[in-house]
Amino acid sequence: MLLKTAIKHVETSNIFKEFKKENPEVFLAHAFTIIHNLQGDWQLGFYSKTKDKVVVFEIGKQITRSPEEEVFKKPEDRVKPLNMKNVSITLENAVEIAEKLVKEKYSAEIVSKIIAILQNLGTEIFNLTLITQTFNIINVRIDSKTGKILSEARQSIMGLRKE
Repeated sequence: MLLKTAIKHVETSNIFKEFKKENPEVFLAHAFTIIHNLQGDWQLGFYSKTKDKVVVFEIGKQITRSPEEEVFKKPEDRVKPLNMKNVSITLENAVEIAEKLVKEKYSAEIVSKIIAILQNLGTEIFNLTLITQTFNIINVRIDSKTGKILSEARQSIMGLRKE
């Protein structure tokens, strides 16, 4: 499902309308999906500044709502609204850009899964984490307006564990 369709689907659902009535200040802060075999369900995070919490709506066979959760951020960071007017490329475009980078720069890697987050980090970006069959991760940040790669890095999943 296209992201803009997913957002509309959530925002017009009864479960979201009830939530929005009780929390009129919330705004869309992120969109998340895990792509495996070219499929993935969207999870949309709505942030409450007054509570400093996020509620996630997941689109599967039906729309479900998670309980309020802590936000993964530094205390001094501010969660910014996701403005879909600043998103010109689709997730599919972003994935193609990332896969082209992998093919050119990391040709020995075979991507098995992609974790995708669309968020506002000063500008709207697709933050893609590509997990490879050799247990490496390739993180690619792509400007969602221009499709330009803002950063990329590869590291072993094994290097992520704490010593």
